[in-house]
Amino acid sequence: MSLTTSIVITNYNNKAYLGRAIRSCLKQTADKSSYEVIVVDDASTDESKDVVVGFKDKVVPIYLEKNVGVAEASNIGIRNALGNFIIRVDSDDYISEHTILFMSEILNANPDVGFVYCDHLRVDKNETLLERVNVNTLDLLFRHGAGIMFRKSYLEAIGLYDKDLRNAEDFDLLKRYIKNFNGFHLILPLYKYRQHDTNMTHDEGERKKWEQIANEKH
Repeated sequence: MSLTTSIVITNYNNKAYLGRAIRSCLKQTADKSSYEVIVVDDASTDESKDVVVGFKDKVVPIYLEKNVGVAEASNIGIRNALGNFIIRVDSDDYISEHTILFMSEILNANPDVGFVYCDHLRVDKNETLLERVNVNTLDLLFRHGAGIMFRKSYLEAIGLYDKDLRNAEDFDLLKRYIKNFNGFHLILPLYKYRQHDTNMTHDEGERKKWEQIANEKH
């Protein structure tokens, strides 16, 4: 089977959760030859690199010497991806074992579908379930940029992520993407979003500020 999907994990100083994210991506029910796991470390200052090195040749590591932010780190991962489909997983989150199989099959079988998104389970730092999030509105979709499977060629067509956005880069990309391509809502909670004190999105005021900056572009 040929490689069809690239999972891109971007990481900055998340050594405590990074290993869990990587393991969830490696333990997929999809054929192992059909996907790759790319880990882009954005110049972490903790021991994140040691975590990545521990997975040896099971992942494709990219170590950045200068911190560029999640948007450009994601772009670097996408540019190096071999798959036709791209899905981002944040380094403090993790995914169901069936994520790649289910989502890629939808894109394979439906050429008119430009991206697939699923529901989420919110968990705490110990992975205790807090709530299920049904991503059934555009507002909820715009707030959850990871865990969405895109066609790589379509991401390239819209110019990938805006590297100047240090937050809400997912919001901006989706705003541009859905103007051109249809989405499919897979009503399964495949993405596990971990809530903890150091989440980037924990600061709602900061997120709102960057969303406003992104909105001014559209």
